Amino acid sequence: MDNWNFTGRPDIPAWPQDAQGQEEKAVLLMQTFDSPADTDMVISLLAAYGIPCFKYYDLDGGAGKVINGFSGYGASLYVPQSRLEEAQELLQAQPVEDEETEQHA
Repeated sequence: MDNWNFTGRPDIPAWPQDAQGQEEKAVLLMQTFDSPADTDMVISLLAAYGIPCFKYYDLDGGAGKVINGFSGYGASLYVPQSRLEEAQELLQAQPVEDEETEQHA
């Protein structure tokens, strides 16, 4: 299975490896409120562009997630170091307007 990864989900790209076969260093992309509208949408967007991303709960955020259903400390999103700049550009990009939509506005 070529697209297997640490999440076990084929829709999340595999984490890249360096020349020595070790997993590439994870770097912080952003910190956000822990809600599906924020974190899961970003993870899905990056996955659509082939960029793996994972969510990490800082401090006692993991316990809050279990007890309350969300982390009061928010969540941190991490991407491979080699894909950080690309991920940042995707998140800052403006949506492309459809010409047909613009003509009717």
